[in-house]
Amino acid sequence: MIEKQLFKTIKEFFPDANANANANDWQTVLDQCNVGISVFHLFNTAQYYVAYYSKNSSINLSIILYRKNQAIGVMPLIVHQDEGQGWVLSSNGVDIIEPIFIQKLTRKVKKKFEKQLYDLIIELSKKLKIKQCQFTNMDYFQLSSWYLIWVNRATNIFPTHHLLVDLSLSLDEIRLKFRTSSKTLINKAIREFIVEVHNHPSEKLFEEFRLLHKEVANRVTRPLDSWKIQKKQIDLAECFMITVRNKSNVMIGSGLFTYSSYQGMYSVAAFKREFFDKPIGHAMQMRAIESLKQKGCSWYEIGQKHLKVDKIKPTDKELSISHFKEGFSTRTVARQHLIVNMDS
Repeated sequence: MIEKQLFKTIKEFFPDANANANANDWQTVLDQCNVGISVFHLFNTAQYYVAYYSKNSSINLSIILYRKNQAIGVMPLIVHQDEGQGWVLSSNGVDIIEPIFIQKLTRKVKKKFEKQLYDLIIELSKKLKIKQCQFTNMDYFQLSSWYLIWVNRATNIFPTHHLLVDLSLSLDEIRLKFRTSSKTLINKAIREFIVEVHNHPSEKLFEEFRLLHKEVANRVTRPLDSWKIQKKQIDLAECFMITVRNKSNVMIGSGLFTYSSYQGMYSVAAFKREFFDKPIGHAMQMRAIESLKQKGCSWYEIGQKHLKVDKIKPTDKELSISHFKEGFSTRTVARQHLIVNMDS
């Protein structure tokens, strides 16, 4: 019932929109953009998050924007229920990111569509009784017009810090910026283990990784459909897999890395507990950097640089992982976030 109401609301603002965004039209927009396309702007990434939150009544509200029957923009948008919080409207389970548009769209038309999306999000929030939404700016180096629309309505602004590898540098230049101990451990891991990149892993190999993740976590952490979508992303050249095996050919670690034409991101990994003291992750990160550079990505976002002063206080484990990832980064950037009261 609520799903029909939400799609009806979207139709009121965007009559050309439909309940099932067309993957081909979505990709047509991405192919005509001149801005950096984040992994969160990929059609299948939105589907992944809907599957990830499927136990929480998730709904895919992502919109393809049309003008004169031509697809001119996309807006990744999902909604799910959070225990004790009610409904959450986002692009990735937490933040609402900016829409992106084809290059030839005029600034005036773009602003018109952004204002319509602004009004739509306010209306959807009213329908769902959402009191607050969180917005973020995905561009590493400038604030988007979308962000600036919402900043005047914000009740709180805070940064998070993110570790990047500049893939425009040569591999030698990138390695020079690694922490000294990281270089040593990379070389040690590549000597001791079999580290392979899989752009076309078999169903059997992918299932081996999923079961390793379940074994390490000691439980099923997310729905099977979310794994299936990640396998689909691999098949569509939006993701690749790295495996690490010992000399007995036992998988002791594996990871998935998602990428767009602009940006690569570390998605998920699992390592056998008895090998936690081995530099498996070091070899995996090196192979990921090599692969993303080969695929033509501009940046690799390794992860968040957690700080004790962060708005959400990090755990000791998060601080430790952050320290590890920092050993590979060539640059640290701040990403701005807004908290907006939707009922004001």
